[in-house]
This record gives sequence, C-alpha cells and structure tokens, in this order.
Amino acid sequence: MQVHPNVPCMLFTPICPHSLSFRPVILPDSAKLELKIPEDARSNAWVSFDGKRRQQLSRGDSVRIYMSEHPLPTVNKSDQTGDWFHSLVRCLNWNDRLEQKAL
Repeated sequence: MQVHPNVPCMLFTPICPHSLSFRPVILPDSAKLELKIPEDARSNAWVSFDGKRRQQLSRGDSVRIYMSEHPLPTVNKSDQTGDWFHSLVRCLNWNDRLEQKAL
C-alpha cells in the first residue's frame, strides 16, 4: 500500500499474519493503538518496527503505537509529489511495457 508523504497518517501493516483477513490499515495521525499479548496466549509473539531489530513479546506484554510529535522530514530531488510518483513508477514498474518479440 502506498501513501503520499503529505498525508498525516500511520500505515499499520501486519507482517506474516496467521489469517488472510489481516490487511494494511491507514489510520489518522491522532490514533493511539495498544497491542496486548493475552496472558493465556499459546506462545510468545515477535514485533519489528520498520523492518529493523525484532523484539520478543511475552504473555501479558503490550506495545503502544502512536504518531511522533516530531515528524521525520524527507529530502526531495525536485518536489515531494513528483519524486514520490517517480519512485513508485521506478520500483513498481508502473506503465512500463516490456519490448515484445516479433512473431
């Protein structure tokens, strides 16, 4: 899921969920989440932020997620919207046709 950098929101993406009904969710920047591992859970869970170091969560542990008061500025080559769309085109091969071979 792609979200423009100017949209004030959080993108919450479950990685390796155990059900196909879990999908990425876009939440308003005012949202506050708390994820709790139940005391009677069958096993521990793992959490990772921005794909970095994993942290194990034990039964009864919780994680609070909310938007930072200090947003991270982005560096742009020309303008934020143009750079964002160009990166999507480049990474996702949008509107990129492969050269077809002759019959």
